[in-house]
Amino acid sequence: MTRVPENWIPFIPVHVPGSIREIQLRRAAMPRLIDGDPIPPEPIRSRSDLLRHILGSGDPYDIHEEEVPRAGIEVSQSFQRTRLYGGAVFTRFGVRKQKGRGEKSSGLRFDQLRRKRRST
Repeated sequence: MTRVPENWIPFIPVHVPGSIREIQLRRAAMPRLIDGDPIPPEPIRSRSDLLRHILGSGDPYDIHEEEVPRAGIEVSQSFQRTRLYGGAVFTRFGVRKQKGRGEKSSGLRFDQLRRKRRST
């Protein structure tokens, strides 16, 4: 298989228990592949708390499929600052979810045929 950028965190479809047709998207992980490394590949973990907070518990992280439109979603964290009545400043840490920019491709490919280079 080919390599995938490390910021791609895959979500795979799984059946909802007790239902044949309904699915949810479950967080998965891609293996970190390093050429010539004798150590078995380890999964790439999220650096953001948005996707990492449940990993330590061992529980699966599922999202309802209707939450993710075809164009995808972008979730971001940032500090948000505002002024209250009387001029007091209030800062909080917020999360924003917005529509994605359309379908993307990670470049993941399996079972490729490649021409072998001739050695000279």
